This record gives sequence, C-alpha cells and structure tokens, in this order.
Amino acid sequence: MKILYCIFALDVPGGMQRVLTTKANYLAENAGYQVHIAICSGEPGAAFYPLSPKITVHQVHEPYRQKLTSLLFSLKPAITVSMYGKEHRFLYKINDGSRKILEFHFTRNYLLHLVRGIKNLRFRKLRLVYVWLIQQQERRFSRHYDRLVLLTNADKKLWRDQSNIAVIPNPLPFTSPEKSNLTVKRVIAIGRLMAVKGFDLLIDAWRLVVLDYPDWELAIFGEGQDEALLAGKIKEYGLTETVALQPPTQDVRREFLQSAICAFPSRSDGFGLVLIEAMECGVPCVAFDCECGPGEIITDEVNGLLVPQQDVAMFAAALMRLMASRTLREDLGAKAIQMASKYRADKIMPHWEELFYTVLHE
Repeated sequence: MKILYCIFALDVPGGMQRVLTTKANYLAENAGYQVHIAICSGEPGAAFYPLSPKITVHQVHEPYRQKLTSLLFSLKPAITVSMYGKEHRFLYKINDGSRKILEFHFTRNYLLHLVRGIKNLRFRKLRLVYVWLIQQQERRFSRHYDRLVLLTNADKKLWRDQSNIAVIPNPLPFTSPEKSNLTVKRVIAIGRLMAVKGFDLLIDAWRLVVLDYPDWELAIFGEGQDEALLAGKIKEYGLTETVALQPPTQDVRREFLQSAICAFPSRSDGFGLVLIEAMECGVPCVAFDCECGPGEIITDEVNGLLVPQQDVAMFAAALMRLMASRTLREDLGAKAIQMASKYRADKIMPHWEELFYTVLHE
C-alpha cells in the first residue's frame, strides 16, 4: 500500500517529527508499505530523527496547495495523512482518489491553555474569543476527513459527538533492554520551551526542591521561544549550579538512562510521549494531571506520581518524595516499565493498519 504523510518539516526536533518517523519507519520496514512524506520546509535529506532509506521525502514548494495537489495526482497514494499542517484546511477537497486522514497531536483545548498560561498577556479576553473561533474552524474542517485521529480518550470527550473520530496513542520510538539504575542524582525534563509545556512552573518547583536537595541537578532538554525567559528565571533564583538548559538530543534514551526521575510539568499536552519514553527506561515520572495525556498513562502512586494542575508546591513535594527514597523510585519504575510496554510500536501500529484497511473499504 502507498501512503503519503504531510508535515511542515522533518529537520526540527519536535514531538510530531519523532512520532512520524517512528510510524513511517515501522510501516516501511516491517509492514511493506510504500511510504512517502511531503514537507514544505527544510531539505528532504535533513531529518532530525533517523529515517528509513525506504522512505521517499518530497519537498513541496509554493504555491503549496497547487504543488501538493500535483504530487497527489502523480503518486496516487491509497491514503493521505495530514499531520495538521496548513494543508488540513484543503486536503480533503483534493479529489485524487486517496482516503484522507487528519492527525491531531494536541488537545482540543491546547490554545485555550496556552492563552491562559502566558503571564501578563495583553487582551487576554479578546484572545480567548479568537481561540473559540479557531476551535469552531477546527471542528468544521475535521468533519470532512475520513478519520480524525486523536491521542487520548479524554480528548475524544472534548470533541463530543463527532462521528469520524478514532483514538490511537503514539508509539514508543525505541525499546530499551537496559534500564536506569536510578542512582544518578538527576531529574530530566524534555520538550519545547514554550508556555504550554510549563517549564517555568518546574523551575519554580525546583527553587523549593534545592533547599533540601542541593546535590541533585535538573536537566531540561529543548529549544523554543521561552529559552531566554527560562534562563533569566534560573539566574534570578540563583539556580545556575543545579539547573541546566540543554539543546535537543537525538538520543533521549541515553539521557533517561542517566537520570533517576522524569519531570513533566505541562499545562496542557496532547499525549505525553516523554512519559512513555522515560517509563520504558524504568524512570519514574512526576506529572501535572493536565486535561489530557498523563492521566491515561500514569496511575498515581502505582507507576508514577500525578500532581494537581499547576500546584507548584505539590510538584516540588512529589519530586522530593522520589529523591528521598530509592525504594520508591524502583517500585514505581518497575511498574512504569510494564505500562510502557503497551505503547511499543508492534502493539500500536497494527491499530493504524486496521484503520487504513477500514477506511479503504468503507
């Protein structure tokens, strides 16, 4: 079967890029699919994450809609998937014969949480009205697709009665026979440096943690628009000796194996890929129980710790509980490994293959 994915770019260290390369590699290497990827930015051979040589990447220049339409009629894929780039507004209108699927890697209310999470934002009420209008547009466009694929059942409830919804969580990008020994006094956090990811809240929590655990360090891996803001907060709090902002890494597995705890401070998240990656490495996680994502992955006090949304003091307390007890880290980490196994690619990707078969035969 021939399938075409549409994504803005592959040469950036984003979650969607990581998920797409995982899925595309599986389909090309393990399921015999002819996989093509259309990008509108970056060079075709410059993927940040490893990409199978069996996959063909096409650079689609402006005018984007016209060029993408030409590519579809030329390739004649059976399935075309939008990763929610600008093509989501028109892809379903292209009558090339392929079935159209829209992937939504956020949560229904992601913009709502973003606007509410930015401090000292001007015209907040007006921006919230604008968010509501965007949500109506998203619903209108998404109804035209053969499937709208979401990541969690919690998000499905937010979309209410939309009949074309399927829920398929993200697959693990790797498996790790080796597990962390949980002795390195390091807390790790990974993600794009922006308000919705909540790293400012994590630094606020660390300001409390370091008073009792000055020999532990916090490593935050990522890049983004809030890098200067976060660096300024670290300096203002006098945390430069214990907190480090690190650039994105291709080998997150190695970093998890060198950590004892994973912090997930998102105000909002579509899923929580970082959580299952940490859990695969046996690293226990502390996460805010945001609207979607962590609550479907972490069972509180069983395979990790969930904290009420944006409660900085409780987040700090949860980190310190794990710092204080290697036994607790090991107990939660062992059960985390069991949970992570449910998200391995060979467990998740058959759901995608079943979905492709279903939409082709409807």
